Amino acid sequence: TTTTVAPTTTTTTTVAPTTTTTTTTTPTTTTTTTTTTTTTTTTTLPPEPEVFAEPGDHDAGVTTIDLGDRLVEVWYPIGAGTAEGPTALVEPAEVLPELLLELLPASLTEPFDTGAYRDAEAAEGPFPVVFYSHGFGGYRLVATTYATHLASHGFVVAAVDHLERGLVAQVSGQLVAAPGQEVIDFNRTIDILEARTSDAEDLLAGVVDTTLVAVIGHSAGGGAANQAASEPWMDAAVSIASGAGGLEATDTPYLVLAGERDSVVSPAGSYGLYEVLTGPRIYLEIAAAGHNSFTDVCPLLYESGEAAELVALIGAEQTTRAADGCTKEFVDPSAVQDLAEHATVAFLVHHFGIADVADSLGEDVLAAIGAAVPSRFESDGP
Repeated sequence: TTTTVAPTTTTTTTVAPTTTTTTTTTPTTTTTTTTTTTTTTTTTLPPEPEVFAEPGDHDAGVTTIDLGDRLVEVWYPIGAGTAEGPTALVEPAEVLPELLLELLPASLTEPFDTGAYRDAEAAEGPFPVVFYSHGFGGYRLVATTYATHLASHGFVVAAVDHLERGLVAQVSGQLVAAPGQEVIDFNRTIDILEARTSDAEDLLAGVVDTTLVAVIGHSAGGGAANQAASEPWMDAAVSIASGAGGLEATDTPYLVLAGERDSVVSPAGSYGLYEVLTGPRIYLEIAAAGHNSFTDVCPLLYESGEAAELVALIGAEQTTRAADGCTKEFVDPSAVQDLAEHATVAFLVHHFGIADVADSLGEDVLAAIGAAVPSRFESDGP
């Protein structure tokens, strides 16, 4: 018997997987950027006014020129630190009359160091020429500190012995009226300086520029500056404790220096010169300064206190003239000279066209130089 078994049918049911969709919402971030623009403003301050009260970039040399009948002392620039040996001395015994030496206090008979080197090799030039004309009863070496300072700032300084009204003539009673002699001596000196600067073998070879010339005059020397004002070579003038006497031209640039307590030439007299000038002009009156505050002898008398000794020797009137500015009731003459030196150098540098230093001649600058300050200041531009 055959038994047939029916086949088993298996049904497979496939279940499709369930797909779960997850939706993620990403928040949107908005970033705001603020840009700050910084503006930088650069302010350029004007340079500080130059001050000339300290010695300049040069040392000073000194030599003596013989005009035949009189001597001229010449200070000139030399390289800083190039000279060796001692600096030149003023020996009172060599320049003062014997009679006067016997009368003077000790402080005025000692050798005086000028700070300049005798016949030293000159710096490479050329340099402008500045004449220094001493006062009545003076001599060519009466203001060596001033001359040496100017030379250190690049000037050739020539001081002539004005014998007709000099110290020897005064003491000996042999004063001579010689109108115009100072200008003659200036011209003679210019001729010699031109010849010497042209000589390649000379000490002053290439040193002197006679196309730029000024005259500085103290007291009676201011009259010499006034007379020279009309000379074709004259570029500028500095009048120290002087007035308008002998003025030949009014359009020359002038620096007028005066002492507030000058009893020899009053400040009013110095201001009288300033008033008649028509060119560039400056009037600088120095508080508590006197007539001789601008000379070498004054600091010596001021420090020693020996001016009183002169009264018994030469009388009260002559002592007043000789020591005017040199006793303790006046401002320290060394401070006066610092201010005068600064003003002079700035004035010459400006008017010779070396540099524009007009700001150095402002009243605020002048008042800050030192212990000596302006008591009156006027200017029509440097």
